[in-house]
Amino acid sequence: MLDLNITLIFQLVNFFIAIFVLNILLIRPIRTIIKKRNGVMDNLAGEADNFESQAAERLANYEAELARARQDAGLTREEGRNAGLTEQQSIVGTAQKSAREILADTRRSLREQAEATLSELRNQVSDFSARLADRLIKN
Repeated sequence: MLDLNITLIFQLVNFFIAIFVLNILLIRPIRTIIKKRNGVMDNLAGEADNFESQAAERLANYEAELARARQDAGLTREEGRNAGLTEQQSIVGTAQKSAREILADTRRSLREQAEATLSELRNQVSDFSARLADRLIKN
């Protein structure tokens, strides 16, 4: 059985003193350490979220810049291709004009040579016919 006597009061007083001392020496410091740790963990979680959002934003910017660079490269390539075609057409046109001029000069030269040869042959024909006539008359 439980005796209700003065020792019970001393035990209760002793118990409350022990709880008071333990509260001062252990429980309060542990609570403050836990609160600080939770605060640090919350800050670290916030920083991690911040870094993650910054990384996602930078990745999106990088991808946008990469897409823009690809588009610019495509436009530059197309402009280069168009400039090349224009230059090619210009060079081909110049070459065709030069070829026509060379062909016209060659035809003119051939005509002149043919006319000179024809006039020389005509002159020789008259000489040949005169010689032939002299030979026929002499025979």
